[in-house]
Amino acid sequence: MGKSPQLRLRCPAQSQYVAPVRHALGAFLAALEFERQWREDVTTAAGEALANIVEHAYAKQPNDGERYLELLAKLDRKGRLSLEVCDGGSFVQHQPVPGRGFGLRIIRAIAAEMSIDTSDGTCVRMTFARKR
Repeated sequence: MGKSPQLRLRCPAQSQYVAPVRHALGAFLAALEFERQWREDVTTAAGEALANIVEHAYAKQPNDGERYLELLAKLDRKGRLSLEVCDGGSFVQHQPVPGRGFGLRIIRAIAAEMSIDTSDGTCVRMTFARKR
């Protein structure tokens, strides 16, 4: 039996890497022949999670440690896309600020399922129903 297609990327948690990671995810989904609008929705959700890492994950940590972001996209046998966006930092629950803080709400609106694991850094796990 063949392995399911997957994409794994890891790079420094810096803003200049967010767009290339999103583009790589979009190219991965395009190669699997997913519909354009669906790809855009998935990359938007991923971009929100990636931006949260850059802005928040390492804010309370000293600058001497590794600051990374990691994305793992896998297609399961039923055609669902599982997406993990992770870091080695700390999850920060902020008080609402007018005009800000929509990232997790956007992800929840787009993904079929979403969860956050903070046991070792922060990992936002999302599942998307397959559309071609």
